[in-house]
Amino acid sequence: MKTERGRKMEKSIKRVYVAGLLTPRGVWSSNLAIDHLINQRKMIRSALDVYLAGFDPFVPAFDHAFWMVMRDDERITEAMIKRYSKSWLEVCDAVLLTPGWQRSPGTLTEIERAKVLGMPIFNSLEELIEKTK
Repeated sequence: MKTERGRKMEKSIKRVYVAGLLTPRGVWSSNLAIDHLINQRKMIRSALDVYLAGFDPFVPAFDHAFWMVMRDDERITEAMIKRYSKSWLEVCDAVLLTPGWQRSPGTLTEIERAKVLGMPIFNSLEELIEKTK
């Protein structure tokens, strides 16, 4: 069975897009900046687990590094970040959802795109590992 990108579903999975909640929603504390850091930590931890399991993860949470090195006259918009993430999503082989993804409008959009591309979507690392054995 072929997908939009012409790849077969049986193709081995190597690149995994790690999707989940990043934008603060006041879930963990009353401070949205702290919530964002907590969400980044959880996503990056999930990505490290994916990496240690032998896959190559793309981690949207790493985009914060751009802001850390920007010059004062440089700007990154939300549209630019979404374009960047979508570009990587489209070359990945699968999506792994991190806990709490249901509260992320961005992740819901990524899931829809992954479905159009015929990309498998996993709810846990264990499921990803089991389906790729």
